[in-house]
Amino acid sequence: MTVTAPPRQRLLAANGGIWEGLFIRLGTDGREIERFPTLLRVTDANGTVEAALTYLSTGRTVPMRFDQPPPAMQITPEGHWSLGIDRMGPWPWIAELCVVHGERRRRVVLRHGVSALESLTYAREWRPGIDEVSPAPPLVATRQRLDAGHEITSRWIPEPDVEVAITTSGQGSVRVSLAWWPEPDHTCRIERRYAASGLLEPQPQA
Repeated sequence: MTVTAPPRQRLLAANGGIWEGLFIRLGTDGREIERFPTLLRVTDANGTVEAALTYLSTGRTVPMRFDQPPPAMQITPEGHWSLGIDRMGPWPWIAELCVVHGERRRRVVLRHGVSALESLTYAREWRPGIDEVSPAPPLVATRQRLDAGHEITSRWIPEPDVEVAITTSGQGSVRVSLAWWPEPDHTCRIERRYAASGLLEPQPQA
C-alpha cells in the first residue's frame, strides 16, 4: 500500500476482518494486573466502518463507527495506526497505537496522568486459526529511563520484541511510539509526535 492511497483504504487493507486477542493491563511498576481475551470485528458496510471489540469473559461489546478515520487518527502506508488527543497540555491523556504484520498485530493503550504514566495495556492480536502462544502470567515489563539532558525517554518492554516509549523534552514536545520486531530484519513502528505548542504533528512520510 502506498502513501498516496486514502487513509481509509490503508486502514482497512491491513486491519479489516476478524482478530482474536489477549489484552494485558500493567501497572506503573510494569507488573500485570489483569488479562482478558477479546474478539474484534472490523467491517465496512454501506460506507460505515465499524470496529466492534467484544470482551469474551463478559460478553460486552464496545463498538466504534466512522465514515472516514477521525482527524486525530494517524495511519501509515503499512496500515499501522494511532489514536489520541489532537493537542497535548497540562492534563491527563490517552493514546492508542497499533502495528500490524500480516496475520498478527501488537497494540498498546497508554493512560497518562498530568506528570506520569498511570497504566499500560498491551495486546497481542491474531487472525483466527493462527497459533499464538500467550505470555505466561504474570507478565512483567522491563522499564528503562534514559536522560539525554534536553529530553527524557521512558521505555517499557513487555516482551523482548516489543518496545513502548514516551519521550518528553524541556521545551514541551512529546513523542509516543510503539515498535515491534516480528522478524529479525523487519521492524513495525508508529510514532505520535506533539510539538512544543502541544499540537499533534503530521505522521512522518516514508
